[in-house]
Amino acid sequence: MGYAVELYFDSQTEKSVWDLRHILIGQGISSAISELGDRPHISLAVFPNVDCDNLISLTKEYAGKIEPFSFQLSAIGTFPTDENGLFLSPVPTNQLLNCHQNFHYQLANSKLKPSSYYIPENWIPHCSVELNIPEEQLLKAIELCKKAFKPLIGQFQEIGVVEFRPIKTLANWSLVK
Repeated sequence: MGYAVELYFDSQTEKSVWDLRHILIGQGISSAISELGDRPHISLAVFPNVDCDNLISLTKEYAGKIEPFSFQLSAIGTFPTDENGLFLSPVPTNQLLNCHQNFHYQLANSKLKPSSYYIPENWIPHCSVELNIPEEQLLKAIELCKKAFKPLIGQFQEIGVVEFRPIKTLANWSLVK
């Protein structure tokens, strides 16, 4: 069991990511991410184990401090892991990096310890398109995304806390305007 704090997109950007996922599925790429119940997002922090009540309270407080802000998903990528994940990468703007860093400052003050992959200066912001792609399908999935993907400009509008696998939303807040 794990937990994550996720930034969610506006509805049009979320739909565009789902459309890209469905292109892969339509071309025979195995779909693990849809089966998990994953909503398109950028994770600010992931925890193998955490005091959920404390995390939810901290995230709710943080949600009241940030306004919706714009982003651009501009590239596709994959991590060099056995998981064979395919993702979209946002432009790392000062606003996105500051949002992430400020959240981690609150985590540090609360003594909550996220995965080292998500701490500032290690974090690679990304939106997963698919996970656990079979090795023999990975290059095909990359080619399909390369052909179908066009940069997306959108806005972060919500923040939430989830438990995973499978994914279960524990709490969710609109960003203040």
